[in-house]
Amino acid sequence: MLQVLLTYPVLGIVSYLRIRSGKPLSPKPKRYRTTLAGQAVFLLITVLAAREEHVSLIAGPWPTLTAWMGAFAFLAISGLNAKRAWPKLKAERLERARLIFPEEPSQMPYWAAISVMAGVTEECAYRGLAFRFLTNNHGSVVLALVLCIASFAISHLAQNWRAVIAMVLIAGLLHLVVYLTQTLTLAIVVHAAYDLMIGTIAMPILRKRAGGSELPQAAEA
Repeated sequence: MLQVLLTYPVLGIVSYLRIRSGKPLSPKPKRYRTTLAGQAVFLLITVLAAREEHVSLIAGPWPTLTAWMGAFAFLAISGLNAKRAWPKLKAERLERARLIFPEEPSQMPYWAAISVMAGVTEECAYRGLAFRFLTNNHGSVVLALVLCIASFAISHLAQNWRAVIAMVLIAGLLHLVVYLTQTLTLAIVVHAAYDLMIGTIAMPILRKRAGGSELPQAAEA
């Protein structure tokens, strides 16, 4: 529980402060490999903790066709909005985005792996283990929602404060999906597909900008 509700939000804050300070970052492929390794460790800890607490992470009915159609509609609308919004982002926000998202086709396999791992790991940790542990032991659904959503959002602080606000909304939606479907399956798919979709939309835009401007040394050292 410390890993889910404390360690990862703290890491998000540390990453945000490091980026803001302008300190050199390692090359993006290395950061992506580190992210994948961290997610693998996080998932292992989550699975072991769930077993200890007798929490079944993936159990539940298969989502209905209506649920799948609703998820597809959400992803389609989100994708269209992202395709319209990304080309209009200000230079400062694009520079920050380049620290997180892929900007070369060669980086997309890393991003696809990260998207899938994030979908599985974060849904099992936040919507699965943490939420069920808190409600089972403290009984307050509201407290569990607040803690899980806040922890999830702050862990994404490296992307910027706008991303934290967006993550609050997305986390709330994913909790609702889990509640309506009584399983993590659809939430995992939506989470992974959303991350992959945003990276796919962002990559050519960031690549084009990379070809037309020089990055600060701190961003790509």
